[in-house]
Amino acid sequence: MLYRLCRDLLYGMLKLFYGLKVVGAEQLPEKGPVIVVANHTNLIDPIVVGCSLRQRQVCFMAKEELFRIPFFGGLLRRLGAFPVKRGQGDRGAFRSALEVLSAGKVLGMFPEGTRHKDGKIHPLRPGAALLAVESGAMILPMVFTGTRGLSLFRFPRIRAYVGSPFKLEGPAAKKDLIREGTDQIFTRLTELRKNTGAGMENG
Repeated sequence: MLYRLCRDLLYGMLKLFYGLKVVGAEQLPEKGPVIVVANHTNLIDPIVVGCSLRQRQVCFMAKEELFRIPFFGGLLRRLGAFPVKRGQGDRGAFRSALEVLSAGKVLGMFPEGTRHKDGKIHPLRPGAALLAVESGAMILPMVFTGTRGLSLFRFPRIRAYVGSPFKLEGPAAKKDLIREGTDQIFTRLTELRKNTGAGMENG
């Protein structure tokens, strides 16, 4: 209930101030574990993901420091977020992510690992592919335009493009499947950006 309330409120604000338009939201599987992988340009990106895929709740990792803020940390947990220690392998966060997927929920990830302002898809970290292999989850690629140009007094048009879901499967050894899966996710994101209006972004 709280997640839906916050999502609907933020969706209204994104529509009003940034003209949010979503293309392909129907690609989100109706049930089962899903990993949404997206490019990362702005702190607002998790909100855009959640507001774009309104059919289901999207759970995110968030940096551990945010959960230490009184009230806000508790709110994040109630919204389905869980903490991660940045800059190091966090087994606890990995287990939490697997629990989200094992429960048949949707996990949001930014596999580039950090924000980039140049509009390109950068080399990815293997975490999303590893979780997909371990959980058998579907992967849903997604790219944005507009968020990298967003600032306090600047209101660019935000567009979200959702690609076709896919699964990482094959006879390869686990280590090779993770490496090949990471390359496949990169290719899907790059092609989605190229084949939609995302490839024309200049703001």
